[in-house]
Amino acid sequence: MIRNEIAIQTKDLTRKFGEYTAVNQINLSIRYGEIFGFLGANGAGKSTTIRLLCGILAPTGGTATVGGYDINTDSEKIKSSIGYVSQKFSLYTDLTVLENLEFYGHIYNISEKGWKNRLNEVLALSGLEPWKNHIAAELSGGWKQRLAIANATLHKPKILFLDEPTAGVDPVSRRSLW
Repeated sequence: MIRNEIAIQTKDLTRKFGEYTAVNQINLSIRYGEIFGFLGANGAGKSTTIRLLCGILAPTGGTATVGGYDINTDSEKIKSSIGYVSQKFSLYTDLTVLENLEFYGHIYNISEKGWKNRLNEVLALSGLEPWKNHIAAELSGGWKQRLAIANATLHKPKILFLDEPTAGVDPVSRRSLW
């Protein structure tokens, strides 16, 4: 992964839902290491675009590559090489912070050898160490977002997608996330 390499490339990327066009012929070229954001009104297609790029939705037109993988043919490879935090908290609320991280560690096939080091790294970076034995449902909005980001970065993805990562988070927690 070289900084000048293209991480995400789209050409006329389009997604329609019936007659409604949510994403209309988007053309992007984003390099590794760049921070890129979508701004727009509700319903402008920001989340739909992210879901297209993550391989969750199929486009109705155009093409895109993410990390060198084609969204039309390599969606499983894309999913294993990216991190994704959705708009809504989507982790297991009945599991502890540690259990959520362990579960995602298995999904990402993190080796047992590297697991303990990576787990300790993620807990320290996210500030979740004191909360590791707490049930996710009991966490505040800010701590839930930290857990979601920790899970999304557990496998050291080349590309990280954050869909409204501070929505529903109080201003103090929002500031500490970044």
